[in-house]
Amino acid sequence: MKKLFIILLFVSLYCFGKSPSPKLIVFISIDQMRADYFERYNQYFTGGFNRLFSKGIVYTNADLNYAASETGPGHATLGTGCYPWKSGILANEWVEHKTLKEMYCVSDSTAKSVDSVGGGNSPRNLVVTAVGDWLKQQTPTSKVITASFKDRAAILMGGKNPDYVFWYSKSVGGMVTSDYYSKSLPQWVKTFNASNWPEKNVPAEWSKTLADSDYSKIGPDEYAAEAKRKETTAFPYSFTIGKKAEELGGSPYGDKIIVDFAMDAVKNEKLGQRNVTDLLCISLSNCDYVGHAQGPDSHEMLDLLVNVDRYLGDFFSFLDKNIGKDNYVVALSADHAVCPLPEFNTEFRNVSAKRYIYAADIKPKTDTLNSKLKLELNSSEDILIKNAFINYSAGTKAGLDSIQLEQKVKMGLLSIDAFVDIYFRRELVTREKSDKLFIEKYRNSYYAPRGKDYLYRIRENSIISSRPYGTTHGSPYSYDTHVPLIFWWNNATPKKITREVHSADAAPTLAKFAGFSFPKNLDGVPLKEVVK
Repeated sequence: MKKLFIILLFVSLYCFGKSPSPKLIVFISIDQMRADYFERYNQYFTGGFNRLFSKGIVYTNADLNYAASETGPGHATLGTGCYPWKSGILANEWVEHKTLKEMYCVSDSTAKSVDSVGGGNSPRNLVVTAVGDWLKQQTPTSKVITASFKDRAAILMGGKNPDYVFWYSKSVGGMVTSDYYSKSLPQWVKTFNASNWPEKNVPAEWSKTLADSDYSKIGPDEYAAEAKRKETTAFPYSFTIGKKAEELGGSPYGDKIIVDFAMDAVKNEKLGQRNVTDLLCISLSNCDYVGHAQGPDSHEMLDLLVNVDRYLGDFFSFLDKNIGKDNYVVALSADHAVCPLPEFNTEFRNVSAKRYIYAADIKPKTDTLNSKLKLELNSSEDILIKNAFINYSAGTKAGLDSIQLEQKVKMGLLSIDAFVDIYFRRELVTREKSDKLFIEKYRNSYYAPRGKDYLYRIRENSIISSRPYGTTHGSPYSYDTHVPLIFWWNNATPKKITREVHSADAAPTLAKFAGFSFPKNLDGVPLKEVVK
């Protein structure tokens, strides 16, 4: 009798304690969002960010755990649970070894336009499946839809076989796709594009949302190291009537159009309303554009985040009403973070930082190194090819083995002030233990069939730029790799988790939470605080 009671107890706990599968998974990426924005600006968040940060499970120490902190690898990792060494998306662009031509991460010449717009892109370069593929394998009637301002963000989160993938087109003032996904735009998308959204929703100017005193705590509004927007680096920024579709990028309205489009997708595709689990992936790109141009410590960044917080608040309220607060789960992360403006770091934080201008500080020195190596090896051929490959055959002809040639290359490159370490292919293709700093992050970034012969690590807190303003990312340092990772569902027990986790954990965590299987060879793992 006692044994029967224990069995019945376990059955009841399983049947009544287990959460039902969500009807909708909402997977959000905020392009270039630093994790510290939640701590720095949380007092100004009253909408979607506030709901997630105050009522969700927040991982405060989430890291990319790979060095290629760029948009393509970031969204591929979020979507697939695999680092670039497995996903094949090792950068936004790479040099093809045989042709020496640049390859864009989602380029596909066979992917044609749809209704005379879009085209040219697909996930053909992605060599693994993504969370949407795992979902549809289990329930083929589930719908998977992704949308972003950027094509690569939407495509790489969407995986191999989503129902629809859409990205923004300036020429259309709306959303486009390629015939990899569909031969015609759904009627609701045509209606959205015909609505003249930019002219109707973008105001005459982008002005500050908060009081001036809130922004002055950050630093100056007008700053020489910021990129100008219409000849100024200070609010307000005007929009041109008739050209708002071209100008909304790099402003909050470039994200608002994606959120509004996502709500149309939910309504018209009945996402979360069909007795199966659906997946909606959204990537909001304009944090990246503002971060590149004005930097993470700018008035523009704070204002953009405050507006995105409000847009997401409206979006979640819409889902509460149309799907039910108990029927969806949200995961939010980022593809990468960003380095502060070197000038800002130096002036306001007393951090040793430097901007290297590629045309003046890097290229002349690598050209000189190449000429010097040609002379030493008595070779008529370049030794360094497109800053990607080494001419090992020239070394062999000169009586040098590969390691000897690499040492010459390394010594020459490390004589350039911007570089502090070099990682060669032979070091990156092995998983043998190494004490070399950051080697594991570089290995996790390295997909050998598309990899360069060597990678370099730049000096910390510094950037290589083509311009004397703005900033960038792409390093293995925490300012580029520390990203938010938050899960929310109704009645979740709010927690702040400080242990290190990784962005690759998001996809398998969502899969396990929703109750569908996923591949065994992922780099990410389900997070125990979300799925016990």
